Amino acid sequence: MLQGTHITLRPMEKSDLPRLWEFAQDLDLGLLTGADGRPISHAAVDRIYEERWTGRDVDAVRWAIDAHGIVVGGVELAPIHWRNRSAELAVWIGDSVSRRRGFGLDAMQLALAYAFRTLGLHRVSYVIPEANQAALAAYLRAGFREEGHLRQAVYRDGRYHDLIALGILRDEWEEHRD
Repeated sequence: MLQGTHITLRPMEKSDLPRLWEFAQDLDLGLLTGADGRPISHAAVDRIYEERWTGRDVDAVRWAIDAHGIVVGGVELAPIHWRNRSAELAVWIGDSVSRRRGFGLDAMQLALAYAFRTLGLHRVSYVIPEANQAALAAYLRAGFREEGHLRQAVYRDGRYHDLIALGILRDEWEEHRD
């Protein structure tokens, strides 16, 4: 477990599945995180848990974001490219009441410290829909830099939107922490 200012990063447990199913029903969250907006069944959430959250994937590290004893979101360092010493970092807050309370930024900072210190990675990146301005602001506050736009890469709400490519290098992270 990793302890932050506001949250704890811990393994996702089978007992968290009802909350994950609730989060999966939030169409707005799905669209902001890049999902396709389709409803997800309990069986699909069970399958995703087995495939992604049980720790079997050697090219990924994933945590539940726990605030006050309940899961409010998740963090994924995946895929990890061991040869290139890089990974993608996705942080999401599924609990709408827990958004905009600093939980995502806290989780991001813990995950970056783990990526750079424990795993010895050199680079962490993420591609985010431009519509997700709250998450974009959190990534930038954590020290990520905007690296470019994938123009009109996603179609949502009747129009095309850009994806924003973000990245942070280990030395930038070290500098940002000071």
